[in-house]
Formats: sequence, structure tokens, C-alpha cells
Amino acid sequence: MSSVLRQIADSLAAGLNGVPWSISGTTVERRNWVNIDTDAMAVPRIFVVPGNAEVTRVSREVMQVDYMVNVFIGRHVQTDSEVDAMLDLADTAMLYVRAHSWPGVTWPAGVTSPQTVTIELNPDDALSERNTWRAVIVAMYRTFEANTLPTP
Repeated sequence: MSSVLRQIADSLAAGLNGVPWSISGTTVERRNWVNIDTDAMAVPRIFVVPGNAEVTRVSREVMQVDYMVNVFIGRHVQTDSEVDAMLDLADTAMLYVRAHSWPGVTWPAGVTSPQTVTIELNPDDALSERNTWRAVIVAMYRTFEANTLPTP
């Protein structure tokens, strides 16, 4: 039985991989964690990473599961116009995630469009001293699942 969170991240990455991005050379990858050096960020990089899952009891046998998937967007920038272009690119990425229109992409059973989508620009300003612009989009997908154990 494969992880629903992993399947959601795989599906979201597949959908974003088909987007015609405004900045040439933009790449999309599905990763388990983001680890990249600044030199590799000469062009925009988008990484889709599984996040968290929060489980809430709905009834005796059904749980609400909120799966969070993180979309990291980053680029080594030199000018304000490059920063503006990255902000536009992040806004476009957030719109695609919100719209959830992915022809040909298969999603796990019970997964529909995200319940919430948030974006944080330059979290903690951790990389601003290196001219690395970044944003993190968090998409939360809500499912309702029975507490049924898999059969061996």
C-alpha cells in the first residue's frame, strides 16, 4: 500500500510539470526534501515535497485526513526585475494549484481540489544575503477515510 501523501505529491508534480511557465528553463521535480546549492538555481526551480498529515475523528469509523504538500519555488536572482518575475511565477503556480485542472493526471481515490492553499514569500529571509529568492506554497488536500487496516 503506497502512501496517499506521496501519491498526492507525485500527482501535483506531474500536473505542474506540464505548465507552460513564463520564465524559460523553469523545471519541476518531485523530491522528498529540497537540497540544492545556489549555483544550480540560475533558472527557476520548483520542487514538490510531501508535507504533513493531520487526522481528525469524524465518527467512530471515519477520519478526516488533511494532507499538506509543499511546493518550493526558488531562483538565484541578481535584479529587482528578476524578483518581480519570480513573484509572478509563484502567483501563477499558486493559481494552477488552486484551479486543480490537470488533464491526464491521476489522483488517489477521494482526493479532489485543495481545501486551502497558502504561500509564504522568502520564509525567514534565510537566503536573502545570497540573492536567493524563494517561496513555499502549501496545498492542503482533505479526504475522509475509514479506519480499515490493509489485508496482508
